[in-house]
Amino acid sequence: METSIASDKAPAAAFAKRLKRRVAARQWDFFAVTAPNLETLCRRELEALPADVQALKTVTGGVEFRGRLHDAYAANLHLRTATRILMRLARFRADSFGRLEEKLAAVDWELFLPQACALDIRVTARHSRLYHSRAVADALGRAVSGRVAVGAADELPLQRLQLRLSDDRAVLSLDTSGEPLYKRGLKSTGGPAPVRETAAAAVLMTAGFSAGMALADPMCGTGTFSLEAALLAQGIAPGRLRNFAFMRWPSFAPGRWKEALRRADRRQQRLDRPFIVASDLDPAACETLRGVVGAHEILGVIRVENRDFFETAPGPPPAAGGLVVLNPPYGRRLGSRSEGRALVREIFGKLQADYRSWRLAMILPKGYVEEKPPFAVHFSPLHHGGLKVVLLTGRVPA
Repeated sequence: METSIASDKAPAAAFAKRLKRRVAARQWDFFAVTAPNLETLCRRELEALPADVQALKTVTGGVEFRGRLHDAYAANLHLRTATRILMRLARFRADSFGRLEEKLAAVDWELFLPQACALDIRVTARHSRLYHSRAVADALGRAVSGRVAVGAADELPLQRLQLRLSDDRAVLSLDTSGEPLYKRGLKSTGGPAPVRETAAAAVLMTAGFSAGMALADPMCGTGTFSLEAALLAQGIAPGRLRNFAFMRWPSFAPGRWKEALRRADRRQQRLDRPFIVASDLDPAACETLRGVVGAHEILGVIRVENRDFFETAPGPPPAAGGLVVLNPPYGRRLGSRSEGRALVREIFGKLQADYRSWRLAMILPKGYVEEKPPFAVHFSPLHHGGLKVVLLTGRVPA
């Protein structure tokens, strides 16, 4: 019996040693994926992380950085504007299927993936001899299944692999996040044309929202702006309530993760008074949002009201300032472009009458402002639901 136990421990110890040497102890290249135009904000977030990230480089579609695995833990936990964090497993020349298969077979898949998992394989090819993405994906699937058990997604943890081919060069990445990072774990349903949490966070950050400020969200819909503001103002890590793909990896270090959570919790500034007012004409939307707020103690700073933006006035902002954020029902939700433009004119009139001295953040499609706005605003490009829209930020004159 003692011999059997010793023989069982030996392979486990050898595997643990390989994990530490080949995965946990080394630095990796990572890529924080963002929506277009959010790269600069994401870089600022990475620079402020409680982690040792290095070699930051802003590129189209995201930010490259270097670090160890636990630095990727922190990135997933804290970044508000990133969609996912990719870990670069390998870079190599792939000008033939033979060479591709050789390089994929050389990856120690058992060190990166669970012993049994489901795969979500994404392949893109540009200016490459290996242009048949389905055949490339099949080759990648075969390489993985030769080292770990691959099964159905409804039975096993899903792991996402990405292989990008460009000019006969391959970049192989493993997704550390799992579900996109805009899924915060607060709500499970969306409404018509919902703003993604990453975009909402970017809007709030661009508009200068901070702790101590009031927020008016008078066309709140599902309340994404209000929910993000509650997290942001209280310093609550946006990934605090969810899990990530890396938690299934053989290299996952629970101690490191618990320490990341403790550090995140120490950064919190819990507030107990409502300073965010979310309101909407739709009673069903308000009731749904009340359910989300009621389910999470940290959202007690939000008050939900069923009312019309045009029939109420918030009064002057507090001494620390206030932000009114608007995502009007343009496009298919309203009707013609002329109707949308008429609504925008009404909104500006309401702001001038009842939101004097408030900061403003408003999302509009290009072309929905017929003439020059009645007061100074700054226009920033933003992607929302596949649409190219603009973000208007400024301050309503006193």
